[in-house]
Amino acid sequence: MKIDSGTVVVDVQAIRSEAEVIDFIQRGQGDASFTPYFLALLEERHPVYAGVDSATVTRIRGSLIQALAYRALPETALPFVLAELESAFDPWLTAVAATALRKRPEPSAQFVQPLLEAILYIRHRDDLIRLDTYGGYGGNGEPTTALKEILRTFAWLGSCGRSALPRLRELAGELKSENLRSDLNKAIEVLETQPLPETEEEADRSLAIIRLFQPLPYELTQLRLQDQSGSTFLLPDFFRGQPTVVVFFFTRCGNPAKCPLTISRLGRLQKRLKDMGSRVRTAAITYDPEYDDPRRLTQYARSWGAQVDENHRFLRTLDNHALLREFFELGVSYGGTSVNQHQLEAFVLDAECSIVGAVRRRRLDASEIIAEIAELMV
Repeated sequence: MKIDSGTVVVDVQAIRSEAEVIDFIQRGQGDASFTPYFLALLEERHPVYAGVDSATVTRIRGSLIQALAYRALPETALPFVLAELESAFDPWLTAVAATALRKRPEPSAQFVQPLLEAILYIRHRDDLIRLDTYGGYGGNGEPTTALKEILRTFAWLGSCGRSALPRLRELAGELKSENLRSDLNKAIEVLETQPLPETEEEADRSLAIIRLFQPLPYELTQLRLQDQSGSTFLLPDFFRGQPTVVVFFFTRCGNPAKCPLTISRLGRLQKRLKDMGSRVRTAAITYDPEYDDPRRLTQYARSWGAQVDENHRFLRTLDNHALLREFFELGVSYGGTSVNQHQLEAFVLDAECSIVGAVRRRRLDASEIIAEIAELMV
């Protein structure tokens, strides 16, 4: 993937360092022709994230979102921005994402839930940051916080954000900061008083599952897996014969809005399937197979309320993990000895181990997954 910046041709896939990303952003910021290349650099699989630490990942991704929102945030960038809000962890990156939404041409009700989730996960990490400072700390610029920018975005939403009013009113009784209370009161006032549009928009939660068909390659039929009990087998030995819901995680994940929540929701899905009498299997596969041994897999499943038995397994690869990553096109990168960045992702496999549905950068939704499985069972 190459782009002619006017004076030199840049191979985006060859970018390998933080400095090269920033140089590329400076060349293309404000130029819409650079949009697909900024989006390519946001993909978690991009080589620029290989071997770097989490702080570097955060700085790169925040700067790319700011570049994409320099004039108006394009539709194609929305999945990345909403994903950062739904899994909010770093105050600067969360503030960047909340601010970026205000660069959309018009507000949308689909922004409400990600913004509410961001409040839940960031309110106790709401450090003072500066949006215009690279990485958010030190330097010049107006001081702000992630929560302040989220509240400003709610005010911008106007009547499209009205469904958030119950939670925002609750928050009014919890906030101690007078500064934040002012922003909160303004958001509530706008949401309460701005006239509703002629047709009130509903949050768009449709088309969460991407339909596709990706057969299992022969090489993966020979892939060895180990489950939480220590049993070892080839991939088709477990996955063939019934549809399977597959999620990915790793036990060293420090973001409660990512892996812990994924496994917690997997547990709820398992219960729904059991109550329906379904024999659909589930599998949680670690991104970190060298570290996540059977003992850690078992402990993690139990910690977050997931079931483990012969039809619901926590797994690690014993060889050729890279081939598994390629088959699922996993959005994950590694810094040193562990994961430094990953997206939210879940998959539905049919009885022949082919991928037939994928959910990327979205929460695992039991109803959507069950509806997808029901079609397979007809």
